Amino acid sequence: MSLACWRRGHKGIFRRPFLHHNIVFSGSSQRSRLGCGRSTHFSHRLPFHKFATSQQPSRPITMPEYPGWQRNLRYVLQNDAEKLQETGVFPMGIHHGCYGCWSEMLTLREVAMILILEQLTDKPDWHIKIFDPTIIEKWTEEALAWPNEDLWKRTSNFPSHYFQDETSRSYLPTIPDQILDRPSLEFVIRELQQKAGYFQRTGIIPSLDASHSVAKSDTLVDQDLRLALRSAFDRLKADQASHPDWHPNTNDIVQDLVHPSMYPLVYGRSLFLPDEVVGVDDAVEKWAGKGEPIPKFPAEDNQNTSFGVVPPHYWSDTYQWLPANLRFTDEGGVKFTSYINNLHPSHRGIYTAVEKLVDVAIPLWDQCLRRHSGPRYRYQGPVQRHGAGQVEPRIQPDDPDDDTPGKWDPSWEDFEEQEKLAGRTSDEEDWVTRDRWTDIRIPLQSSVPPFSPITYDPNPSKSLRSQFKSSGLQVIVKMASIELTPEKPEFSPGQWHVEGQMNEHIVATALYYLDSENITESHLEFRTLTDQDNCPVGQDAYHWMESIYGAKLGGGDGSSCVQNYGSVVTREGRLLAFPNVFQHRVSGFKLADASKPGHRRFIALWLVDPLTRIISTANVPPQQAEWWAESVFGPQGENLLGSKIPPELAQLLRERNIGREQLDKAFAEGKITGQGKLPPEVLEMVRGHMGEGLSMSRDEAERHRLELMKERTGVEQESEEHRLQETYNFCEH
Repeated sequence: MSLACWRRGHKGIFRRPFLHHNIVFSGSSQRSRLGCGRSTHFSHRLPFHKFATSQQPSRPITMPEYPGWQRNLRYVLQNDAEKLQETGVFPMGIHHGCYGCWSEMLTLREVAMILILEQLTDKPDWHIKIFDPTIIEKWTEEALAWPNEDLWKRTSNFPSHYFQDETSRSYLPTIPDQILDRPSLEFVIRELQQKAGYFQRTGIIPSLDASHSVAKSDTLVDQDLRLALRSAFDRLKADQASHPDWHPNTNDIVQDLVHPSMYPLVYGRSLFLPDEVVGVDDAVEKWAGKGEPIPKFPAEDNQNTSFGVVPPHYWSDTYQWLPANLRFTDEGGVKFTSYINNLHPSHRGIYTAVEKLVDVAIPLWDQCLRRHSGPRYRYQGPVQRHGAGQVEPRIQPDDPDDDTPGKWDPSWEDFEEQEKLAGRTSDEEDWVTRDRWTDIRIPLQSSVPPFSPITYDPNPSKSLRSQFKSSGLQVIVKMASIELTPEKPEFSPGQWHVEGQMNEHIVATALYYLDSENITESHLEFRTLTDQDNCPVGQDAYHWMESIYGAKLGGGDGSSCVQNYGSVVTREGRLLAFPNVFQHRVSGFKLADASKPGHRRFIALWLVDPLTRIISTANVPPQQAEWWAESVFGPQGENLLGSKIPPELAQLLRERNIGREQLDKAFAEGKITGQGKLPPEVLEMVRGHMGEGLSMSRDEAERHRLELMKERTGVEQESEEHRLQETYNFCEH
């Protein structure tokens, strides 16, 4: 018999009929409709979307819209000039053309101050000791004793090859005397005293903060939650005991326990429901195998974007990580309303633990996220940042042009007068005298301004909970363990990167470092993009800035337009959050005792832009064929006992690696016989529909993971090349 099915395509709604059969596999009273239904013994639910239509909810007149579904894949809120002015947007830093991703250039002195601020907040009881005059003086003297050249290397933006030999070093600008001085350290102490009060009230430490900010906490994740998360990792590792899921290209060192690159949204393949109906507890039993394949838009449909100069391929038209949806509860917490991709809904205890971790992370996101507003394009004016804490550089030199008085010691006027008195200027050209001055002058650093307290508390009305109470949040979850052994004793440093692709709209990250055993200390380094148009100076008048900012600004070989912010120690028990404008990379680490194994276990939470809702697990039923097979056949195939599943159908499933383990066992034990043979026309119907509506086997998912990684690696490499090519060239001003 026929049944009409509504199917939504990207250019409208159209009707498509298909056959829908009731098939009885058992001679008993147990009856099951192919594709839906459930019995107390064995439900022959097959993961074919076409057989599940009668179970799908009625669709509203107004259909939801997501980028890639009823809305251009390359939709970005930043293209709405009215929104930019009225409410602002959360920026991303995936490409140097992204709106609001830039930082002002920071002076060497300020970067050094940020470095000291970060290191002192890692000391035990720093928030108490910072009020002890004796300890303050000790810390000040230690900072003043820091070798000036080492500070220069740590804070400047010169490639390392400039420091390799004397010829290369000759291209370096003059290093200013005393990058850190006592007034700058007095400023640091005052700032730490204010941050200490905020930390005692909230448990949060704002860090690496200037134009953008990081937030960290070693206290907000309590012991109960830590134990619950450790138990979660133990359970997930036990589930993988016989077949660990080693992340590709990591030499069997990084074990993925939950990773969004497995079973992602695949355009043209993944089954999709326009309404957000897939939950947690019912995800597999009710929704697995239901929906329609989400169409893949023609490439020409996705070229219409006016988002700065970001190339179209920075939005993937093939893959998207799937976030899980959360709602804010009346009790003050959060609750998942859709399953976490690759975390089976049966792990309710793990879901609860991750919910609690998200709840703890939200105040850190409130701390470090900034709304950006202002003109749509950089040349139209500066971007305004709205957020808690430090949103602008502490030190902002006035008129940084070389010829501005007070920039050099000696000044040009004083040097010229000395040369005249010495009788060395009467018979030579002025430029000869200036060359001698250029060779001996020392740049004078800008003094720190008077300390002025700032507000670190986020505006309660602007918090994520307040603004998105009704819509909730979308979060992508990753859980991984880095396993080192005496045979594989070292984890290599990572690459500079920003999280996700443009169509995933990730605006912030939270990392929780759960366990570190027998490994050396590691850091996460941070930097941002800069915009040289914000610092115009006169023709060839940028040399003072080169010394003060620690960057090569002209001469055809300028430094990349990036700003180093420093690094944060990734110690056990630390929760670290930062906006997705920061490029970051993990430093390498190795076994502390090379004769014993060691590990690092961590959880990553990626916050999707709450202003741009994307396709989530609420729209895409679980794609894992093994989840479906286990729910139908039982973990050991026990539900097949006494069933009359047609052998032809069982063989089709085996060929597609669906429930192979259970079906092989059932065939071997004689649980599947020739009884219940399917009519040929029904078998052909099933065979014809399998390719379009079948759940995804692990083999297929692993192939997609490799393709997804290849695609992202290509974009990341291209993005890094663009960053390196985007260099300062002030001589053109």
